[in-house]
Amino acid sequence: MPSFTSDSFTLASTLLPSFQASLKSFPPSSSSFKVLHTILPPSTLPSSGKRPKTLHVLDSSFNPPTLAHLRIALTALRSNATEPQRLLLLLATQNADKTPRPASFEQRLVMMALFAQDILNEYYTSGWSSTTEDALAVDVGITKKPYFHDKAISIEESGYYADAKTGEQPQQVHLLGFDSLIRLLDTTYYPPAHTLEPVNALFERHRIRVTRRTEDDDKWGSKAQQDRYWEALAKGDRETEGGQKEWAERIEMVEGEGEAVSSTRVREFAGKGEWGNVEKLVSHSVRGWIESEDLYKANNENN
Repeated sequence: MPSFTSDSFTLASTLLPSFQASLKSFPPSSSSFKVLHTILPPSTLPSSGKRPKTLHVLDSSFNPPTLAHLRIALTALRSNATEPQRLLLLLATQNADKTPRPASFEQRLVMMALFAQDILNEYYTSGWSSTTEDALAVDVGITKKPYFHDKAISIEESGYYADAKTGEQPQQVHLLGFDSLIRLLDTTYYPPAHTLEPVNALFERHRIRVTRRTEDDDKWGSKAQQDRYWEALAKGDRETEGGQKEWAERIEMVEGEGEAVSSTRVREFAGKGEWGNVEKLVSHSVRGWIESEDLYKANNENN
């Protein structure tokens, strides 16, 4: 049986029908962004009730969430621990280049909620001491928007994170892997003009934090090769495509940690029942739910 705590199983089992209902009501609604669930920190931690100054947005297909996602989130949170902040795990119900298989959206949302718990547990038990007076919370949300700039706008327009008195919005910091930066600045995704001009809506108000792919991930090249991609933007080499060199000032390139982890490998190991290998690639609660639900059994793995 999976090493899965009763509290986590109860949470997941309760959330599954709730997420199923939300996924049915969300498409016909006028909303393009919605927070479905919030994982709160221990009640003993202090909170001033202030809205966050920084909203970290980790947007992925979460099929499933992996330790790579965990490292991206934790390093961003720890680098910004001196001011009120919040983390949003965001799932697009309409993705620009991925279809919803093999795990259903509701199952991914459950894994995201469990993953949020694991993030908070790691954040507060790994010896890290935040200097801010506000405890960290993690939201699980969905959006109809497939593109980063539209997602940023939909989050703002929802007013969910705005200060109740002033209307002030937190600055969004979108947490990307290097491969996602490539997609963000690929004109293929912006028809019919195929220009980068739409992306300006993101960089006008918000920032990007890009985790470099590690050296053992040959597909994306060395640190120097990845940095040259950013340097080309900074020098104005993308201006003919609608890119602005000023955007580079709003992109932070940070070092990746640990070995490369892909969701595809997780699904392959889970499909074969190799739970020891799955344990090395995903967080504790996510691994338990994958096994308990047999999410990626071999006859369901189609990609």
